[in-house]
Amino acid sequence: MFCACSLFSQDVQILTWRDCIDAANKYNQDLIIAKKDLAIAEYGYYSSWNSYYPAVSLKYAFNRDGSEAVKDKWNLSATASQSLYNFKNTSEIKTKKAVIDKTISQLTQSYAEVYYSIKEAFLKMCYAQENITLLDNIYDLRAQSADIVRLQYEGGKESKGNMLKAQAQKNSAYIDVLNAKRDLNTARRTLSEKIGVDLSGDFSVKGELTLKEDKTEFDIDAKAREVPDVIISSAAVKIAEYEVSYAKGDLYPNLSATASAGLSDAQGPVPPSESKTWSVGISLNYPLFANGLTSVKNAVDSANAALEQSRQEYNKTLLNMKTTLQDIQMTIEKTKDNVGAYQMFLEASIQRQKEANIQYLAGTMEFQTWQDIEQELVNSQQSHLSALYNYNVALAERDQILGNTNGEIK
Repeated sequence: MFCACSLFSQDVQILTWRDCIDAANKYNQDLIIAKKDLAIAEYGYYSSWNSYYPAVSLKYAFNRDGSEAVKDKWNLSATASQSLYNFKNTSEIKTKKAVIDKTISQLTQSYAEVYYSIKEAFLKMCYAQENITLLDNIYDLRAQSADIVRLQYEGGKESKGNMLKAQAQKNSAYIDVLNAKRDLNTARRTLSEKIGVDLSGDFSVKGELTLKEDKTEFDIDAKAREVPDVIISSAAVKIAEYEVSYAKGDLYPNLSATASAGLSDAQGPVPPSESKTWSVGISLNYPLFANGLTSVKNAVDSANAALEQSRQEYNKTLLNMKTTLQDIQMTIEKTKDNVGAYQMFLEASIQRQKEANIQYLAGTMEFQTWQDIEQELVNSQQSHLSALYNYNVALAERDQILGNTNGEIK
């Protein structure tokens, strides 16, 4: 795996979304761990069936008795037993099956969490790349403004303080570009971690932040029951119900069958032998106070209390998930509206800045008013980009809550 990851990282220059998903399906440690959890639960379920499979044992023994005269005796015997009915074993099998169902839901949840973490890291890379481009443009704008103010100052039409402020804004814009490049390096490391591959070099991603059309409509009350968290909680209730049945197991008899055959001889139990034995039997076992007078009652009461607790946890989880779905749906709608609003402000700011440049150069606009309009343009550009990022992250968060990976995580 390490060699494969190293080879992958050496070849990467531009990562697409499909590249990230394919790498995560192979190398993401959280996915590997989640899949092993399911395998462990399945092995536990299959092992529980052994209580209903025949048990066979073979015994070969030698015995020497020297009390009066030395006597040797060899024994060869085979014994088989079969449980015909055991209430506790049946409850245990059902419990293990419910554990598998719960683990499958947990696996779905893990898939969704991994999918979201990769999506978020990918979006951060897109934001970091676009932010550098944006801040480069802002730096060019500040540099152009600083040159204009310097020329105005040299011509005696502007104060030294305003000239120094314009130079400071230019320098600040340059520092913003440097910091954005540092943020991109952090975003690279984060994406590398999430897909499970140690990527090196100044790679980039192929993607951009856009206003994706979202027409998803669903009944929150109905959809909440399909959320992995709620399904996991429901499975916990089912497990608790089976554990109540298991606790009642000692109130029911157990039925089993046994059969055995053996050979014994002084020289060794090989045909013909001195003695041959066989037996077949059925037994009914009813444990009366096997673990104490109140053990069954206390065990049942404890299991019932745990069952009631799990039911309350389920109700709590369901109510919480309805609120969470409502909240994320409102967040999506709000961030989408914000993108539209900031787009309008951006278009207006671009036009106002063009007009302000003409008026300032003509001497009909004061420096502070001109700078306020320029700052408004800068703020609108940054707000619009942030709104696009927040909207796309909100969509990814909803997918995570619903356990949706669009079939890309396997």
